[in-house]
Amino acid sequence: MRKFISLLLLLSFISVLHFGFRNADSPALGLRHHYLKDMEDFQSEGNHFYAALADGSKDQIRSDFSALRQSFKRVEFMLDYLQAQDVKDHINGAPLLKTERNAPRLVVLKPKGLQRMEELVYEDELNRPALQKLSRDLNYQLSMMLRFAQKISFNDRQVFEALRLGLVRVMSLGITGFDTPASDQALQESAEAWKSMETYAAAYLSLEGAGHLADTIQVAYKRGLAMLQSADFESFDRALFIRSVLEPLYSDLLQLHRELHYETAEEVFQGELPWNYNSPSIFSDDFFNLAYYTGLDFQSQAFLAKKDLGRLLFFDPALSGDLNRSCASCHQPEKAYSDGFPKSPAKGGGFVSRNAPGLFNTLYSEKFFYDLRADRMETQMEHVIFSEQEFDTDYRTIFRRLEASTEYRDLFKAAFPQHRGDINRYTLSQAIVAFLSDLKSFDSKVDRYFRGEEQSLSVEEKKGLNLFMGKAACATCHFAPSFSGLVPPWFEENESEVLGVLVAAQVGQLDQDPGRIAGGVVSDEAYFYDKSFKTPSLRNVAFTAPYFHNGAYQTLGEVLEFYNHGGALGIGLDLPNQTLPGDSLHLSKEEIGSLEAFLKALSDTNSLIQVPRSFPIIEGIER
Repeated sequence: MRKFISLLLLLSFISVLHFGFRNADSPALGLRHHYLKDMEDFQSEGNHFYAALADGSKDQIRSDFSALRQSFKRVEFMLDYLQAQDVKDHINGAPLLKTERNAPRLVVLKPKGLQRMEELVYEDELNRPALQKLSRDLNYQLSMMLRFAQKISFNDRQVFEALRLGLVRVMSLGITGFDTPASDQALQESAEAWKSMETYAAAYLSLEGAGHLADTIQVAYKRGLAMLQSADFESFDRALFIRSVLEPLYSDLLQLHRELHYETAEEVFQGELPWNYNSPSIFSDDFFNLAYYTGLDFQSQAFLAKKDLGRLLFFDPALSGDLNRSCASCHQPEKAYSDGFPKSPAKGGGFVSRNAPGLFNTLYSEKFFYDLRADRMETQMEHVIFSEQEFDTDYRTIFRRLEASTEYRDLFKAAFPQHRGDINRYTLSQAIVAFLSDLKSFDSKVDRYFRGEEQSLSVEEKKGLNLFMGKAACATCHFAPSFSGLVPPWFEENESEVLGVLVAAQVGQLDQDPGRIAGGVVSDEAYFYDKSFKTPSLRNVAFTAPYFHNGAYQTLGEVLEFYNHGGALGIGLDLPNQTLPGDSLHLSKEEIGSLEAFLKALSDTNSLIQVPRSFPIIEGIER
């Protein structure tokens, strides 16, 4: 799997060398000057805020900080496109402890940047020394980033890509309140970002070729801004905003890009990116680029053969040591590929340590398992194969059995002609991954509603959607459009959370599963990953009860009540590293009912796979 940010940086330099000055009339040339001016304003506001910290009043400091945040929002969509890792590490990362990437030992990094500063700014008592330190660091980073910005260029293709990713960011991180954890300025900041993107887009609307798109795009920006400026956080109609403004604008910008005949990323770079730029909708089944997450070649003539082979292997108990278990034993199609047990039955009696998650959209992930210990599907499979409670076997036994079948040998040859039909770890895992690639869920009532295909949501479901993406704060961890912890807008990292899950819904006792801290990954052995678990997708959640890693919650209502009271902290338990806010959401029973209705509307099991009626004959094994 390639890391998108490094590819993005490479593309930026390629653009300077090959495309940046290709067209003297390119709007990107003028927009670069506008971008540098916005960057200078951002740096100036940073210096102004630092000065205010010396002796400014609390109100003045909050006002100056708001101005600093607004200046960031004006430049964010281009800055984050061009220098994404810097923005995440130094400017606007989540205000949580984290560990150093790719370090040979455990190195803990304290949170910094605007979100952490906002937490301190809005505390009852100002911690000026802490704010001054964070402000100095921010201003230093801004000076370095401005210096970098002055040395690079960007072209028209990149402006369009940044504009469309900016829409994804506003939808998933802006109007949900993710970016403003302590203030109530989510809509004001989203409006500022929206106005900035409108300015950049306007540079292209007068060009020959824009045609009728100029009017529709201009109207969409004006309407979207009016909606953002005319409501408060709780009353804002996110359902209407996304369906009637943001989604059509996302599609129209793609069409304008094509009408103006600018190159696309696919034309200048042969690698894979996490999202498919050519998808007209954020809520379509081709928005995410599955080739990026899996490495599969979906255009290969042998791909269908891989899928057919993978389906047989997924359901065939011949992969288990005692010939009595298959992948489908714990991942049953009728339960959205979960199994309905709190914890899956173990080989020889008893139960395994955790609940079996559903498998729809499981491949759209950077890491696997509740504790994120596997970074590839092949590694995930090995844990199951070697586990004494699950398959309790080994590769040598599996390969020997499959090679004893004439039919399996022929199937591997058809699926992997370039590997001469070898049966090995790679071909086994790739076949099963090919099968899992069909388990997509992007055609729910919610998706069809956002795509404008039908008036598919009820009044209660729309209310639940607005609560999910607003007051209830669900979408600040279960990000649209995946409704999982796959972090937008780059979609290359999975989040985990410390929620304070209990041993049972009505029992005030913490579950003692250590989670991520005990997953065997050095960088995850930090104390704040104790009881931290991967944020799963909520698509098809109606079919995957019971819930959480321990299966202790039987209904969606119980899960929603757990979040409503603030997890473990909300009932007075001691969990100092809980990432879920411990204060109550103050949701009424009616609102919880609306949320449950919305979650059920995320159901889409159209790609359920038929179970094979028979399996290949294997010499020495009685079927």
